[in-house]
Amino acid sequence: MMRIWPVAIALAVILICPPAYATSGFARQTGLSCEACHTVFPELTPFGRKFKLNGYIFTSGKQLEPSQLALSEFPPISLQAQASQTALGKALPDGGSPAVTDVSQKNSSQFPQAVSLFYTGKVANRLGAFLQLTWTPSSNSVGIDNSELRFAAHGTFKSGNHKDFIYGLTLNNNPTSQDVWNSTPAWGSPFISTNVGVPSVTKVLLDGQLARQSVGLSGYVYLFDHLYAEFGGYRSALTNFTNQTTGGPGPLDSTAYWRAAWEQGWNNHSLSVGTYGISAAMHPPGIGESAPTDSSTDVAFDAQYQYISDRNILSASTTWIHETRTFNNVAVTSNSHDSLDTARITGSYFFKRRIGGSLQGFSTTGASDAVLYSSGTAILGSGSGKPNTQGAVLELDYLPSLNTKLGAQYTLYSTFNGGSHNYDSLGRNASDNNTLFVFFWVAF
Repeated sequence: MMRIWPVAIALAVILICPPAYATSGFARQTGLSCEACHTVFPELTPFGRKFKLNGYIFTSGKQLEPSQLALSEFPPISLQAQASQTALGKALPDGGSPAVTDVSQKNSSQFPQAVSLFYTGKVANRLGAFLQLTWTPSSNSVGIDNSELRFAAHGTFKSGNHKDFIYGLTLNNNPTSQDVWNSTPAWGSPFISTNVGVPSVTKVLLDGQLARQSVGLSGYVYLFDHLYAEFGGYRSALTNFTNQTTGGPGPLDSTAYWRAAWEQGWNNHSLSVGTYGISAAMHPPGIGESAPTDSSTDVAFDAQYQYISDRNILSASTTWIHETRTFNNVAVTSNSHDSLDTARITGSYFFKRRIGGSLQGFSTTGASDAVLYSSGTAILGSGSGKPNTQGAVLELDYLPSLNTKLGAQYTLYSTFNGGSHNYDSLGRNASDNNTLFVFFWVAF
């Protein structure tokens, strides 16, 4: 079988941009310090979640507001830069026989790793934006990163105690990027990662597979200062979209996306529990729209806890996603039905927003499928035909200022693509993909 890992890794570098959230444009618009909206950037505080639900609009400066125009005094433009050093447990082979090892570069320095330009804040009355354009030097590519336009307004129940509620619309290019909790995939931990390591290519649809490749519109309400509900749908933003893992699923035909969560706050604590999911019909590549579609349905549950004080910040989050897949076009799979489960649990602690870190355990498991999981392919393939990948991510951070982060992250794999030793049947072990990632991250 043709060895496709160099092409797959190149695609991963091009398509996977590290997420970013905290921008100085918000601080310029609101007149507030970063700590009002963020624990340690980019994680949101309860106030930060309200700010996003309200359409990224909160102003303290003068506003020019004739009946047909509303402009901020300060344009909410900001810049973000990342630099990094990455070291793999074992170098990737240069090509040819996989027995030829340790002849390619094991360490990679990126200065910069990525540079992003943001417009973040008010566009007009009740309309705000989070727009990110990212240049990735390793692939010399420029693309639209996680971006959103959001309309938000307030209503009041006429009976009872006249409780206020928030309602709105969100137009975005990545399911869960509109979410205000850090327990869902788009803004979940780890908040930054290397783009030159060995990618985990087996993912459920909601775990970044539609990121920056789709466009979705949904409506939401936030009731009683506790209950969030959202419903909408997504379509392909690119007509030639293909999934990184299998060459599918191809363009989205129709989708339904949903989200519900309950948040409870008391003193310095907050706790949220929720569910989210997507049901999508897809056209495999090379098959016309008149052919049968394949489908994926993801059902997920998540939770997040925060304790925030002047000295101590403690956060914990978890998510579990179960995906069922139905293949009506069996050329890309051994089975007509498959399933996949992804789970993460993360804990973090910071002292005075200066020094701290996080620990995450992650797991992806699923049914065996030799065709779908590229049996016989070096590095990214699975000799057993299984997608199972488990491990942990340890990160230590130091913040000399609220908009600057220095960090060291170590990713350890106990299992990769179904095995611990010789997982691709071509000599590579799971521990060979262990990655040390040292980074510098600044927003200004």
